[in-house]
Amino acid sequence: MKKILSLLLLFITAQAFALDVGDKAPATRPKTQIKGEAVKAFEKGKLYIFECWATWCPPCVASIPHLEELNKKMGPKGVVITGVNVWEGEKSPEAAKKVKDFVKAQGDKMSYAIAIGGEKFLRDWLEAAKVNGIPHAFVINGEGVIVWMGHPMQLNEKMLGDFLTGTQTPEPEKNKSEKKTKDVTVKDETSSALEKLGEALNKNNFDLAEKLLPEALKNLNSGDQANLKESVESIIALGRGDPSKINAMYEKSALDHIDNAEVQNEIAWDLLTNPRFGKNINLALAEKCAVRAVALSKEDEADKLDTLARVRWLQGQKDEAIKLQEKAVRKASYLTLKEELQLTLDSLRKGVLPPGDPIDIAE
Repeated sequence: MKKILSLLLLFITAQAFALDVGDKAPATRPKTQIKGEAVKAFEKGKLYIFECWATWCPPCVASIPHLEELNKKMGPKGVVITGVNVWEGEKSPEAAKKVKDFVKAQGDKMSYAIAIGGEKFLRDWLEAAKVNGIPHAFVINGEGVIVWMGHPMQLNEKMLGDFLTGTQTPEPEKNKSEKKTKDVTVKDETSSALEKLGEALNKNNFDLAEKLLPEALKNLNSGDQANLKESVESIIALGRGDPSKINAMYEKSALDHIDNAEVQNEIAWDLLTNPRFGKNINLALAEKCAVRAVALSKEDEADKLDTLARVRWLQGQKDEAIKLQEKAVRKASYLTLKEELQLTLDSLRKGVLPPGDPIDIAE
Protein backbone atom coordinates (compact mmCIF):
# COMPACT_ATOMS: atom_id res chain seq x y z
CA MET A 1 0.00 0.00 0.00
CA LYS A 2 2.94 2.29 0.67
CA LYS A 3 4.06 1.77 -2.90
CA ILE A 4 0.59 2.19 -4.41
CA LEU A 5 0.05 5.40 -2.45
CA SER A 6 3.47 6.73 -3.49
CA LEU A 7 2.73 6.06 -7.15
CA LEU A 8 -0.58 7.86 -6.85
CA LEU A 9 1.03 10.86 -5.21
CA LEU A 10 3.68 10.98 -7.92
CA PHE A 11 1.07 10.91 -10.66
CA ILE A 12 -1.13 13.67 -9.32
CA THR A 13 1.67 16.02 -8.26
CA ALA A 14 3.41 16.24 -11.66
CA GLN A 15 4.63 19.78 -12.15
CA ALA A 16 3.85 22.19 -14.98
CA PHE A 17 5.06 20.92 -18.32
CA ALA A 18 8.10 22.23 -20.18
CA LEU A 19 7.66 19.80 -23.07
CA ASP A 20 3.97 20.37 -23.76
CA VAL A 21 1.05 19.63 -26.04
CA GLY A 22 1.59 21.44 -29.32
CA ASP A 23 5.38 21.06 -29.15
CA LYS A 24 7.45 19.06 -31.59
CA ALA A 25 8.16 15.58 -30.22
CA PRO A 26 11.77 14.87 -29.23
CA ALA A 27 13.84 13.00 -31.79
CA THR A 28 14.95 10.47 -29.15
CA ARG A 29 13.50 6.97 -29.45
CA PRO A 30 13.44 4.12 -26.92
CA LYS A 31 16.86 2.49 -26.60
CA THR A 32 15.93 -1.19 -26.92
CA GLN A 33 13.01 -2.66 -28.84
CA ILE A 34 11.95 -5.98 -27.30
CA LYS A 35 8.69 -6.62 -29.14
CA GLY A 36 7.15 -5.31 -32.36
CA GLU A 37 8.58 -2.72 -34.74
CA ALA A 38 10.47 0.34 -33.53
CA VAL A 39 9.12 3.78 -34.42
CA LYS A 40 11.90 5.34 -36.48
CA ALA A 41 9.99 8.25 -37.96
CA PHE A 42 6.47 9.66 -37.72
CA GLU A 43 4.39 9.16 -40.86
CA LYS A 44 1.47 11.33 -42.00
CA GLY A 45 -1.87 9.60 -41.66
CA LYS A 46 -0.79 7.74 -38.53
CA LEU A 47 -0.94 8.43 -34.80
CA TYR A 48 1.69 7.31 -32.31
CA ILE A 49 1.48 6.58 -28.58
CA PHE A 50 4.49 6.23 -26.30
CA GLU A 51 3.10 4.85 -23.02
CA CYS A 52 5.60 4.90 -20.15
CA TRP A 53 5.25 2.05 -17.66
CA ALA A 54 7.08 -0.39 -15.36
CA THR A 55 6.38 -3.92 -14.13
CA TRP A 56 6.46 -2.81 -10.46
CA CYS A 57 3.77 -0.16 -11.03
CA PRO A 58 0.23 -1.50 -10.28
CA PRO A 59 -1.54 1.37 -12.12
CA CYS A 60 0.67 0.63 -15.15
CA VAL A 61 -0.23 -3.05 -15.08
CA ALA A 62 -3.89 -2.14 -14.66
CA SER A 63 -3.70 -0.05 -17.86
CA ILE A 64 -2.48 -2.95 -20.03
CA PRO A 65 -5.94 -4.40 -20.91
CA HIS A 66 -7.18 -0.91 -21.89
CA LEU A 67 -4.18 -0.34 -24.17
CA GLU A 68 -4.58 -3.81 -25.63
CA GLU A 69 -8.21 -3.08 -26.49
CA LEU A 70 -7.24 0.23 -28.12
CA ASN A 71 -4.49 -1.52 -30.06
CA LYS A 72 -6.89 -4.10 -31.46
CA LYS A 73 -9.53 -1.53 -32.44
CA MET A 74 -7.37 1.39 -33.52
CA GLY A 75 -4.21 -0.33 -34.76
CA PRO A 76 -5.75 -1.19 -38.14
CA LYS A 77 -6.75 2.47 -38.50
CA GLY A 78 -3.23 3.76 -38.07
CA VAL A 79 -2.66 4.10 -34.31
CA VAL A 80 0.77 2.76 -33.34
CA ILE A 81 1.17 1.98 -29.62
CA THR A 82 4.55 1.40 -28.00
CA GLY A 83 4.76 0.58 -24.30
CA VAL A 84 8.05 2.11 -23.14
CA ASN A 85 9.43 0.56 -19.96
CA VAL A 86 11.09 3.26 -17.83
CA TRP A 87 12.97 3.47 -14.49
CA GLU A 88 13.52 -0.27 -14.59
CA GLY A 89 14.85 -2.20 -17.59
CA GLU A 90 17.84 0.07 -18.19
CA LYS A 91 19.33 -0.58 -14.73
CA SER A 92 21.03 -3.90 -15.49
CA PRO A 93 20.86 -6.95 -17.77
CA GLU A 94 18.93 -8.72 -15.01
CA ALA A 95 16.39 -5.90 -14.85
CA ALA A 96 15.98 -5.98 -18.64
CA LYS A 97 15.43 -9.75 -18.47
CA LYS A 98 12.73 -9.23 -15.86
CA VAL A 99 10.91 -6.85 -18.21
CA LYS A 100 11.23 -9.26 -21.13
CA ASP A 101 9.96 -12.16 -19.02
CA PHE A 102 7.01 -10.07 -17.87
CA VAL A 103 6.09 -9.17 -21.46
CA LYS A 104 6.49 -12.76 -22.60
CA ALA A 105 4.20 -13.94 -19.80
CA GLN A 106 1.49 -11.50 -20.93
CA GLY A 107 1.39 -13.07 -24.40
CA ASP A 108 -1.59 -11.93 -26.46
CA LYS A 109 -2.77 -9.77 -23.56
CA MET A 110 0.01 -7.33 -24.47
CA SER A 111 0.28 -7.56 -28.25
CA TYR A 112 1.35 -3.97 -28.94
CA ALA A 113 5.02 -3.02 -29.35
CA ILE A 114 7.23 -2.87 -26.26
CA ALA A 115 10.58 -1.15 -25.73
CA ILE A 116 12.95 -0.16 -22.94
CA GLY A 117 13.37 3.59 -22.86
CA GLY A 118 16.90 4.14 -21.57
CA GLU A 119 18.37 7.21 -19.86
CA LYS A 120 18.23 9.50 -22.91
CA PHE A 121 14.55 8.74 -23.50
CA LEU A 122 13.85 9.50 -19.84
CA ARG A 123 15.67 12.81 -20.06
CA ASP A 124 14.24 13.97 -23.38
CA TRP A 125 10.64 12.89 -22.79
CA LEU A 126 9.58 12.38 -19.16
CA GLU A 127 12.06 14.73 -17.51
CA ALA A 128 11.62 17.37 -20.22
CA ALA A 129 7.87 17.25 -19.60
CA LYS A 130 8.51 17.35 -15.82
CA VAL A 131 6.58 14.11 -15.40
CA ASN A 132 7.40 12.39 -12.11
CA GLY A 133 4.95 9.50 -12.16
CA ILE A 134 3.77 6.66 -14.34
CA PRO A 135 1.83 5.45 -16.23
CA HIS A 136 2.06 8.39 -18.60
CA ALA A 137 1.27 8.49 -22.31
CA PHE A 138 2.46 10.81 -25.08
CA VAL A 139 0.32 10.96 -28.24
CA ILE A 140 2.08 12.23 -31.36
CA ASN A 141 0.53 12.90 -34.77
CA GLY A 142 2.03 12.04 -38.15
CA GLU A 143 3.71 15.43 -38.36
CA GLY A 144 5.63 14.76 -35.16
CA VAL A 145 3.62 17.10 -32.94
CA ILE A 146 2.54 16.10 -29.42
CA VAL A 147 -1.24 16.32 -29.49
CA TRP A 148 -2.01 14.93 -26.04
CA MET A 149 -0.33 13.62 -22.88
CA GLY A 150 -1.65 12.17 -19.66
CA HIS A 151 -2.81 8.97 -17.98
CA PRO A 152 -3.36 6.21 -20.58
CA MET A 153 -6.71 5.21 -19.05
CA GLN A 154 -8.07 8.55 -20.33
CA LEU A 155 -7.40 7.57 -23.94
CA ASN A 156 -10.42 6.39 -25.92
CA GLU A 157 -11.38 5.47 -29.48
CA LYS A 158 -13.16 8.73 -30.26
CA MET A 159 -10.26 10.86 -29.08
CA LEU A 160 -7.74 8.88 -31.10
CA GLY A 161 -10.03 8.85 -34.14
CA ASP A 162 -10.40 12.64 -33.97
CA PHE A 163 -6.62 13.06 -33.76
CA LEU A 164 -6.22 10.80 -36.80
CA THR A 165 -8.67 12.77 -38.91
CA GLY A 166 -7.54 16.15 -37.62
CA THR A 167 -10.95 16.84 -36.09
CA GLN A 168 -9.22 17.35 -32.75
CA THR A 169 -5.96 19.28 -32.81
CA PRO A 170 -3.40 20.53 -30.28
CA GLU A 171 -4.39 23.55 -28.25
CA PRO A 172 -3.68 26.83 -30.11
CA GLU A 173 -0.40 28.46 -29.08
CA LYS A 174 -2.12 31.69 -28.01
CA ASN A 175 -4.07 29.83 -25.33
CA LYS A 176 -1.17 27.75 -24.00
CA SER A 177 0.58 30.48 -22.01
CA GLU A 178 -2.53 31.44 -20.05
CA LYS A 179 -3.43 27.80 -19.45
CA LYS A 180 0.12 26.98 -18.30
CA THR A 181 0.07 29.83 -15.78
CA LYS A 182 -3.24 28.62 -14.36
CA ASP A 183 -2.06 25.00 -14.31
CA VAL A 184 1.17 25.93 -12.53
CA THR A 185 -0.75 27.69 -9.76
CA VAL A 186 -3.18 24.80 -9.26
CA LYS A 187 -0.44 22.15 -9.38
CA ASP A 188 1.77 24.07 -6.98
CA GLU A 189 -1.11 24.34 -4.50
CA THR A 190 -1.89 20.64 -4.90
CA SER A 191 1.75 19.63 -4.60
CA SER A 192 2.18 21.66 -1.41
CA ALA A 193 -0.94 20.17 0.15
CA LEU A 194 0.10 16.64 -0.75
CA GLU A 195 3.62 17.19 0.56
CA LYS A 196 2.24 18.31 3.92
CA LEU A 197 -0.12 15.34 3.96
CA GLY A 198 2.73 12.94 3.19
CA GLU A 199 4.86 14.40 5.98
CA ALA A 200 2.03 14.00 8.47
CA LEU A 201 1.54 10.35 7.49
CA ASN A 202 5.27 9.62 7.64
CA LYS A 203 5.36 11.05 11.17
CA ASN A 204 2.23 9.05 12.12
CA ASN A 205 0.45 12.30 12.94
CA PHE A 206 -2.94 10.96 11.93
CA ASP A 207 -5.00 13.77 13.46
CA LEU A 208 -3.11 16.29 11.35
CA ALA A 209 -3.39 14.06 8.26
CA GLU A 210 -7.17 14.02 8.63
CA LYS A 211 -7.22 17.83 8.76
CA LEU A 212 -4.96 18.15 5.71
CA LEU A 213 -6.77 15.61 3.53
CA PRO A 214 -9.63 17.90 2.29
CA GLU A 215 -7.13 20.51 1.06
CA ALA A 216 -5.09 17.83 -0.71
CA LEU A 217 -8.21 16.54 -2.47
CA LYS A 218 -9.53 19.94 -3.53
CA ASN A 219 -8.01 20.32 -7.01
CA LEU A 220 -7.98 16.66 -8.05
CA ASN A 221 -10.37 15.04 -10.51
CA SER A 222 -13.04 12.77 -9.10
CA GLY A 223 -11.16 9.53 -9.80
CA ASP A 224 -7.96 10.70 -8.13
CA GLN A 225 -9.96 12.13 -5.23
CA ALA A 226 -11.62 8.78 -4.57
CA ASN A 227 -8.34 6.83 -4.82
CA LEU A 228 -6.36 9.20 -2.61
CA LYS A 229 -9.14 9.48 -0.02
CA GLU A 230 -9.48 5.70 0.23
CA SER A 231 -5.69 5.19 0.47
CA VAL A 232 -5.10 7.85 3.10
CA GLU A 233 -8.09 6.88 5.20
CA SER A 234 -6.90 3.25 5.09
CA ILE A 235 -3.42 4.21 6.27
CA ILE A 236 -4.85 6.35 9.07
CA ALA A 237 -7.12 3.51 10.16
CA LEU A 238 -4.19 1.10 10.12
CA GLY A 239 -2.10 3.50 12.18
CA ARG A 240 -4.87 3.54 14.76
CA GLY A 241 -4.99 -0.25 14.91
CA ASP A 242 -7.68 -1.04 12.32
CA PRO A 243 -6.23 -2.88 9.29
CA SER A 244 -9.61 -3.78 7.76
CA LYS A 245 -9.68 -1.01 5.13
CA ILE A 246 -6.18 -1.69 3.83
CA ASN A 247 -6.85 -5.42 3.85
CA ALA A 248 -9.93 -4.82 1.72
CA MET A 249 -7.91 -2.70 -0.73
CA TYR A 250 -5.27 -5.39 -0.98
CA GLU A 251 -7.89 -8.11 -1.45
CA LYS A 252 -9.36 -6.15 -4.36
CA SER A 253 -5.96 -5.43 -5.90
CA ALA A 254 -4.98 -9.10 -5.62
CA LEU A 255 -8.16 -10.17 -7.43
CA ASP A 256 -7.85 -7.45 -10.06
CA HIS A 257 -4.32 -8.70 -10.88
CA ILE A 258 -4.80 -12.36 -10.14
CA ASP A 259 -2.66 -13.44 -13.12
CA ASN A 260 0.22 -11.06 -12.41
CA ALA A 261 3.06 -12.60 -10.40
CA GLU A 262 4.77 -9.25 -9.72
CA VAL A 263 1.69 -7.63 -8.20
CA GLN A 264 0.88 -10.73 -6.16
CA ASN A 265 4.42 -10.89 -4.81
CA GLU A 266 4.57 -7.19 -3.93
CA ILE A 267 1.26 -7.34 -2.06
CA ALA A 268 2.48 -10.33 -0.06
CA TRP A 269 5.88 -8.74 0.65
CA ASP A 270 4.35 -5.46 1.80
CA LEU A 271 1.94 -7.28 4.11
CA LEU A 272 4.88 -9.16 5.62
CA THR A 273 7.43 -6.34 5.94
CA ASN A 274 5.72 -2.94 6.06
CA PRO A 275 6.25 -1.68 9.63
CA ARG A 276 2.85 0.04 9.55
CA PHE A 277 1.18 -3.36 9.92
CA GLY A 278 3.03 -4.22 13.12
CA LYS A 279 1.25 -7.23 14.60
CA ASN A 280 -1.76 -6.75 12.28
CA ILE A 281 -0.35 -8.83 9.42
CA ASN A 282 -2.97 -10.45 7.23
CA LEU A 283 -1.01 -13.68 6.95
CA ALA A 284 -3.83 -15.52 5.18
CA LEU A 285 -3.88 -12.96 2.34
CA ALA A 286 -0.08 -12.86 2.24
CA GLU A 287 -0.05 -16.63 1.83
CA LYS A 288 -2.62 -16.55 -1.00
CA CYS A 289 -0.65 -13.92 -2.90
CA ALA A 290 2.75 -15.52 -2.29
CA VAL A 291 1.53 -18.94 -3.39
CA ARG A 292 -0.01 -17.40 -6.54
CA ALA A 293 3.23 -15.53 -7.31
CA VAL A 294 5.33 -18.69 -7.00
CA ALA A 295 2.89 -20.69 -9.14
CA LEU A 296 2.63 -17.99 -11.81
CA SER A 297 6.43 -17.77 -12.00
CA LYS A 298 6.64 -21.60 -12.18
CA GLU A 299 8.77 -21.76 -9.03
CA ASP A 300 11.62 -20.26 -11.01
CA GLU A 301 12.05 -16.75 -9.58
CA ALA A 302 14.08 -16.17 -6.44
CA ASP A 303 12.21 -13.17 -5.08
CA LYS A 304 8.88 -15.03 -5.16
CA LEU A 305 10.36 -18.04 -3.34
CA ASP A 306 11.92 -15.72 -0.77
CA THR A 307 8.51 -14.20 -0.02
CA LEU A 308 6.82 -17.58 0.36
CA ALA A 309 9.63 -18.76 2.65
CA ARG A 310 8.88 -15.81 4.94
CA VAL A 311 5.19 -16.75 4.97
CA ARG A 312 5.94 -20.36 5.89
CA TRP A 313 8.30 -19.27 8.69
CA LEU A 314 5.63 -17.04 10.21
CA GLN A 315 3.19 -19.93 9.96
CA GLY A 316 5.57 -22.05 12.02
CA GLN A 317 6.61 -24.26 9.07
CA LYS A 318 10.30 -23.60 9.59
CA ASP A 319 11.71 -26.62 7.77
CA GLU A 320 9.62 -25.80 4.71
CA ALA A 321 10.72 -22.16 4.93
CA ILE A 322 14.39 -23.17 4.90
CA LYS A 323 13.85 -25.45 1.88
CA LEU A 324 12.15 -22.60 -0.02
CA GLN A 325 14.94 -20.20 0.92
CA GLU A 326 17.56 -22.68 -0.28
CA LYS A 327 15.74 -22.90 -3.60
CA ALA A 328 15.55 -19.09 -3.76
CA VAL A 329 19.33 -18.89 -3.38
CA ARG A 330 19.82 -21.43 -6.18
CA LYS A 331 17.45 -19.56 -8.47
CA ALA A 332 18.96 -16.10 -7.88
CA SER A 333 20.01 -14.73 -11.27
CA TYR A 334 22.65 -12.24 -10.16
CA LEU A 335 25.28 -12.09 -7.43
CA THR A 336 23.88 -9.29 -5.25
CA LEU A 337 20.51 -10.99 -4.96
CA LYS A 338 22.12 -14.36 -4.26
CA GLU A 339 24.19 -12.82 -1.46
CA GLU A 340 21.13 -11.16 0.11
CA LEU A 341 19.10 -14.35 -0.01
CA GLN A 342 22.01 -16.34 1.42
CA LEU A 343 22.14 -14.00 4.42
CA THR A 344 18.44 -14.65 5.01
CA LEU A 345 19.02 -18.39 4.70
CA ASP A 346 21.91 -18.29 7.18
CA SER A 347 19.69 -16.43 9.64
CA LEU A 348 16.83 -18.91 9.25
CA ARG A 349 19.18 -21.79 9.91
CA LYS A 350 20.07 -20.08 13.20
CA GLY A 351 16.38 -19.85 14.06
CA VAL A 352 15.93 -16.12 13.36
CA LEU A 353 13.72 -14.45 10.73
CA PRO A 354 15.58 -11.30 9.64
CA PRO A 355 13.62 -8.11 8.99
CA GLY A 356 12.71 -7.58 5.34
CA ASP A 357 13.16 -4.28 3.57
CA PRO A 358 9.76 -2.67 3.03
CA ILE A 359 8.82 -1.67 -0.50
CA ASP A 360 9.79 1.90 -1.28
CA ILE A 361 9.21 3.86 -4.47
CA ALA A 362 12.62 5.48 -4.09
CA GLU A 363 14.52 2.19 -4.35
